[in-house]
Order: sequence, then structure tokens, then C-alpha cells
Amino acid sequence: MNDEMNNHINKPWQVTRYEAILLQNESVYFDVDDFEEIIDYYVMTGSYQQSLNICNEACLVHPSSIPLMLKKAQLLASINKEDHALELLSTIENLDPSNNDVLLTKGAIYSQLENYEKAIEEYNKAVLGADEPDFVYCNIAFEYENMGNFDKTLEYLDKALRVNPNNDLAIYEAAYCFDLLSLTEEGISFFKKLIDRNPYSVEAWFNLGVSYINAGLYEKALEALEYSLAIDNDHEHSWFHKGYTLSLLNREKEAIDSYLESISQNDSDPMTFYYIGECYEKLKDYTIAKSYYLECVRKDPELADAWIGMGVCDMEAGSSNEALQYLKKGVALDPENINYLALLGNAFFNLSQFEDGKQAYEKALSIDPDDEETWLEYSEALANISEYQPALDVLNRGMEAIPGNRNILYFTAAVLFLCGKDHEAGFFLEEAFDHTSEGIQNILTRFPALNDSKAFMDTVDKLI
Repeated sequence: MNDEMNNHINKPWQVTRYEAILLQNESVYFDVDDFEEIIDYYVMTGSYQQSLNICNEACLVHPSSIPLMLKKAQLLASINKEDHALELLSTIENLDPSNNDVLLTKGAIYSQLENYEKAIEEYNKAVLGADEPDFVYCNIAFEYENMGNFDKTLEYLDKALRVNPNNDLAIYEAAYCFDLLSLTEEGISFFKKLIDRNPYSVEAWFNLGVSYINAGLYEKALEALEYSLAIDNDHEHSWFHKGYTLSLLNREKEAIDSYLESISQNDSDPMTFYYIGECYEKLKDYTIAKSYYLECVRKDPELADAWIGMGVCDMEAGSSNEALQYLKKGVALDPENINYLALLGNAFFNLSQFEDGKQAYEKALSIDPDDEETWLEYSEALANISEYQPALDVLNRGMEAIPGNRNILYFTAAVLFLCGKDHEAGFFLEEAFDHTSEGIQNILTRFPALNDSKAFMDTVDKLI
């Protein structure tokens, strides 16, 4: 591993010379800066013990060097010798009481030891003398986050952003906290205030847009994301989320254009290709949709949604055999997903593999017996092959699982009409009827044969 890293890190001349001196067994001398360069190189390659050994040599050559002593303390902490590191830091503090790096290093070590209150204490001491107090405030925020105190986390992130409104780390951490706590309105307020202080902050506009998405305010989200792009037209995340927002507004063609802009900035994210495929699927252009899903799984073969997407495209195109292999792959990747299992069940029924289809639906129902749509789809699949009694058995089980569900009552009525049990069917239709035509229109769409049922039409006329 270290050898691989060495190949990617340019070796400073000081390291080359140091290694040559070791081979020749000569005495080592470098000034403090050169020793730091050598130590840092070995830290970059992950050779912490070797770095510490060199640091010890350096401290023998320069025994009064505060930077080398501080580096030694940091290296001790990196190999889990925190107590020795803290002892050395106390010594340094006595020699140089105003050294802010000592306080920052102590804070980091206490955090590593999960002594978050002591870490906060040290960071608070460090704030006044810090060159970049906003990052120290961020460190304090992270400690409060580790303690689960998110109010304090947000308070210190706000302090960081008051010092430096362009601190992207603080902006994104605040967004993370608001999202984690589902504080959507508070997030919107936070980012609006930040924009008032810094109206040209790309990240503030972007995160305001994301907050509006989370609140379901898609037009406002679109406006915020467009402001973000007006400031920085190359902001990849804004293009992606603009595409996502447009798709939520059912503006698929515009969404595709935005997603393609995102890809022009970064073509490595498989999800962008997935969402483009989803847009084309909604536009019923299944060939192009499938090509984007395929590109998605090339980039991430473990993304179940894309495999399922290809299966759906093939089903819509009438290629159930080909669809089946993709659906099976998606279910294998996410075997507890009831929607995937229902799609697989439907594909099996389309191919007249009825027992396999039943098994897929039954598994979905065993995972979530409260899912209305699975009961409906399963019963519909059975009714479509004239297995009316099994369909009614499924619907009876559905009524037991979800008592009083109107759609299950409507479906029960529909199946009873289809098998000629008009009296019973009329009872269930009356029970289901909610004085609107929506439920009746739904079963007419799902069971077109009802259009030819005089008993059904007569019952509907009486109800309406």
C-alpha cells in the first residue's frame, strides 16, 4: 500500500538525500524546515512510525525546536499514544504559552479520545488567537455533533459563517444537520439569513434550493438553484438538483437538459444517468431510457434501481423475457423491496409462469402486508387469467390486513362482477362507494371487461 502511494507522491530532494545518507551510514543533519519536509513526506505515504523515528532524530539535532516537538506530539497521537502526546504538549505549552497550534492539537487529541467536553474547552481557548477562527468554530461544532447536541452544533456553525460567510464546510454541515433533524423550515430560514449577509454565496443559494426541495416547494427550489447557477454556471450540484426539481415538476425534457449539463461537469456519478433514464421512461421513450440505465449499471453494477428500470423498459416494449433477467438482478440486489417483487411477479404472469409470479407477490406481502397496491396488483394478475376465486381469496386477506380499505372493496366488487356474483358484487360496490367517480373509474381502467357488464353498469347508475 505504502509503495503504491510513493509512486503517486513526488519525492522531495530532502528525502532523496536523507535516504542516501542512511545507505552510506553517515551522520544526519538537516535544518528544521528540511526535517519537516522529510517527516511530512513519510506521513503522506502512511509511514507514521518511520515519520516518528525521523522526528525523534530531528529533535536530537534541534532539541529546542517547538515546531518539531509539536510535530512529534501529533505523530504520537497518530499511533494512538495520546497520553505521551498530551504530556509533550504540556511541555511545549510551558515553553511557548501563546502557541495556538498546541491548543488546536490538544483539542484534536481529546476528540480522538472521545473526551468531547475537553476538546471543546481547548478549541474555545484557541479561537481568540486563531488565524482562521471560523474553522475552529467548525471544530467545536463537530464536537457538539459528536455529543448529539445539534442545537449547539448549529450555533457554532452559525458563528463560523458570521466570521467567514464563504466557509463551505460550515454551510454543508449545517445543511446536513437540518436534514438529519428534519428541520426543513429552520433550514430555509438559516440559508435565507446567510444569503442576506452574503448574497453571492453559491453554496448558500444551492442549499436553500435543496431545503425548498425537502419542503416540497419546487418552484421556489428552482428559483434558488437558478440564482446559484447565475453566480457560478459550472456548479455541477446545482445543475443536478435543478434537473431533479424539474423532474418533480413533470418537466422532463428540461430536466434532461439540466442533467446533461451536470454530466458535462462530471460524468462519473451513475445516479445522473439513472435520473435521465427515468425522465425518458416517463416520456415513454423506452429505448433511450434503457440506454441511460445501462450506462448507469456500467458505472455502478450494484444499483438495483437501474436494473429494475431496464426491466420496466423491456416490459413496456413487450419484451417480457428480456425484462425478467433485469428484474431478477434488481431483486437479487434488493430482495426486501416489495415494489421490485411486485414487478417481478407481474413479469412472471406475463410469461405465463404463474407459480413463480405468485411466489413473488406472496413474498412481497410477507414483507409488508400493509401495502395496498401489492394486494391490488396480485388480485388483478389472478383475475386477468380468470382465477377469480384465488383473486377473491387474496382480496379477503387484504381486507383483514387493511380493514376498511376502499380500493380493496372496489376490487372485490369488480372481481365478483367478473365471475357473475352480481348480488355480492353490488354489496361491495355500495360499501366502497364514496360519492365520487374516482374509484369506479379506477376499476374500469384496471378491469375493462366491466364496461360490458350490465349488472355493474346498472349498479353504478343507481349509486350515481
